[in-house]
Amino acid sequence: MIVLKVTGMGCGSCVSKITKAIQSLDERARVEVDRASGTVSIDSDESAASLSDLVQTLGYGAEIGA
Repeated sequence: MIVLKVTGMGCGSCVSKITKAIQSLDERARVEVDRASGTVSIDSDESAASLSDLVQTLGYGAEIGA
C-alpha cells in the first residue's frame, strides 16, 4: 500500500480527478482518499514515485509516505 500526502485537495471533484487519473494509469488500482487527513492510499503495481508524479501533474502537492 502506497500512501501519499496530498495538498490542495479541497472538494469531491478533486477526489474524483485524482482517483480517475490513478486508475487510468493502473486500471486495477484500489484508491482510498481521506480528504480530512489529506491522504491518498493506493494499492497498485505502479511505483510510489510515478503515482506521486501523476498527482503533481494534476496540480496538487504530493509527498510519498504520510
